[in-house]
Amino acid sequence: MKYDRRISRQTADQLPALHSNGHHSWLRLILSGGSLLLVSIVIAVALGSVHIKPATIIQVVADRIGFAVSEPDAADRTIVLLIRMPRVIAAVLAGAGLAVSGTVMQGIFRNPLAEPGILGVSAGASFGALLAIAGGLSSFFTLPIFAFTGAMLAVSLIIGVAFSAGHQSKAVTLIMSGLAISALFSALTSLTLMMSNEYQVSSYIFWTMGGLANRRWEHVLAMLAPVLIALTVIFIKARDLDILLLGDEEAKALGVSPNTTRLAMIILASVCTGSIVAVTGPIGFVGLIIPHIMRLIVGPSHRILSIASAFAGAVFLLFCDLLTRLIAWPTGAELSVGIVTALIGAPYFLYLLFRSARKGGGLL
Repeated sequence: MKYDRRISRQTADQLPALHSNGHHSWLRLILSGGSLLLVSIVIAVALGSVHIKPATIIQVVADRIGFAVSEPDAADRTIVLLIRMPRVIAAVLAGAGLAVSGTVMQGIFRNPLAEPGILGVSAGASFGALLAIAGGLSSFFTLPIFAFTGAMLAVSLIIGVAFSAGHQSKAVTLIMSGLAISALFSALTSLTLMMSNEYQVSSYIFWTMGGLANRRWEHVLAMLAPVLIALTVIFIKARDLDILLLGDEEAKALGVSPNTTRLAMIILASVCTGSIVAVTGPIGFVGLIIPHIMRLIVGPSHRILSIASAFAGAVFLLFCDLLTRLIAWPTGAELSVGIVTALIGAPYFLYLLFRSARKGGGLL
C-alpha cells in the first residue's frame, strides 16, 4: 500500500466535512474496541496455570474498589491483583502505545514500512539498558531509567542533526540521521558488550528479546502517564497528519505548520515508545503490522486509524503474551513475547511483500 501524495485541493476542502461525518464512526469504534478489549482482558487474566473464573475476577476487582458483595479467596486475590493483572495492563499499554506510535511514524514518513523505532529509540534504549547492566545498576528502577534516557538521547541527537542541517522538514534527512545515530549506538553497544562478562551479556540478550514476565504495578505506573498523555494528544491532533499528506503548501494554507506538527508528533511517538521499551524491552512488529492491517480495514483517516490501532495493538500483544503463558503451562519454559510477535509478524510481512510484488506494486 502506498500513500497517495497527489491529493487535490478539492480533497483538502472536504477534509473538515469528512471528519465531521466521521464523528459517530470513531465513537462506535471506541465502544466496539473497548468491549473487545475488556473481554480480552478478562480472558487473559482468567487463563493460565491456575484457572480463574470470570465471576471470580469480577468479584476480586469489585472488592478492590470497594463494591464487593462477598470476600474473595485470598489466593485468587493474589493471582488476579498481584500476578496477572499488572502483566495484562502492561501488555495493553505497550500494545496500544507501539501501534499508535507506528501509525504516527508511517503517517509522517508516508511509508507503511516505518515503525516506532525508526528514529533510533530501540538502539538508544538498548545501549542505556546495557550500561545499567554492565554497571551493576540493573535494579527494578534503574534499568528502565537508563533505557529511557538512552532512547531520548538518541531521538534528541537525530532531531538535532536534522535541524542543524536546515532540512528538518525533509523525511529523508530524519531517516538518514536515524540510521547514522542508530549505527553509532549499536557500535557503542557492541563495544560495551566486548568489555562485559558472560552474565552481563546473557542478561542483556534476555532483555533485548522483549518480555512482560514478572511485571508489577510499579512497571505499569512507570509507563502509564507517558503512554496515556502521548496517545491522548495524538488522538486530538491526528487530523493534522491527514492534512500533512496534502503537502506542505496545502498544510500551511489550512493553518497547519508542517515542521511544528512533524516535530511534535515525532516527540510524542518517541516518548511513548521509549517509555514502553524501557519497561518491556524491544518488542517488534506491533507498530509495523497493526497500523497496516487497520489501514486496510478502517481506511487512512488518522484519527480513526489511530484509535483502531490502539485497540488492535493492545488486543494483539495481550494474546501474544497469553500464548507465552499457555506454552509455559505444561513445559515450564516461557517464551519472551517479542519472539512470539516476530514469529507472527514476520510471515505476515513477507506475505504483504509477495502479494505486492505479484500485483506489480510495492510497499516502498
